[in-house]
Amino acid sequence: MDTSVDVIIVGSLIIFVAFFIRSLTGFGSALVSIPLLALLFDLKFAVPLEALFEVGISILLMRKVYKAINKITLFPLIVGTVIGSLLGTYILYSFANIFLKRMLGIAIILFALSLLLEKRGNTNKSKSVSSSWGLLAGAVGGIFGGLFGTSGPPFVMYLTYKLKQKDVLRASLIGLFAIDYTWRVGVFTTTGLLTAGIFKFALILTPAFVLGTILGHKAHFKINEMRFRQIVAAILVISGILLLIR
Repeated sequence: MDTSVDVIIVGSLIIFVAFFIRSLTGFGSALVSIPLLALLFDLKFAVPLEALFEVGISILLMRKVYKAINKITLFPLIVGTVIGSLLGTYILYSFANIFLKRMLGIAIILFALSLLLEKRGNTNKSKSVSSSWGLLAGAVGGIFGGLFGTSGPPFVMYLTYKLKQKDVLRASLIGLFAIDYTWRVGVFTTTGLLTAGIFKFALILTPAFVLGTILGHKAHFKINEMRFRQIVAAILVISGILLLIR
C-alpha cells in the first residue's frame, strides 16, 4: 500500500468532500469516495476503508439526529436490506446482473428528475406508501450493495417519496446507513477483508473525515427544504449515471 504524502493528501481531500456531502444530505459518500479511492487503491482496500468511515459518521451524528428518525418507516427497509444483502453476497456477476444495474440507473435518474420538477407546495407533505414498497426497496438496496457496493439509491428513492421533511429524511437515512454499514463492517471483519493496514490508514485520514462531517452538518441547517431536495436529486442523477457507465 502506498502511503506517500501525495496519496495521503489526495485521500484526505476525497474523504473530506465525500463526508461533507454525507453529513449534509444523509447519503452520497460512497458514490463520491469509492470511484476515486479505487484510483489509488485496490477495491478490496477502498471498500472496507470507506465502510469504516460510514460507521464513524453514524457514531458522530446519531446522537444529534436520533429523535428525528422515522423508525416505523425504516423497519421494512432494514428487514429487506438484511435479506437482500445475503442474496447479493452469493449472486455472481452476469449479463443479467449488469442489465439490472443499468435498469436501476435509469429508474433512479427518472425519479430524480421527477423530484426536481415536484411542485414547491408538495415538499412538506408526506405521502402514504405501502410498507411492502419499503421491504422491496430494502431488498433491492441490499442486493445491489452486495453485488456492486451501491445500496443507497433504492433507499433514498423510497424515503424521499415517503418523507418530505428534510430533517426527518436526513436523520432516517443516517439511521438506516448506520445499521447497513455496521452489518457490512461485521462481514468484512469475519471474512478478513478489514485488516490492520486499513485501520491505520483510516486513522491518518480521520482529521479530514471529522472536518468534512462537522462542516456538512452545519451547512445542512443553512439550506431550505427545496434546495435540500434539489441537492438530493442532483446526487441521485450522478449515482444513476454511474450505475449506467460502471
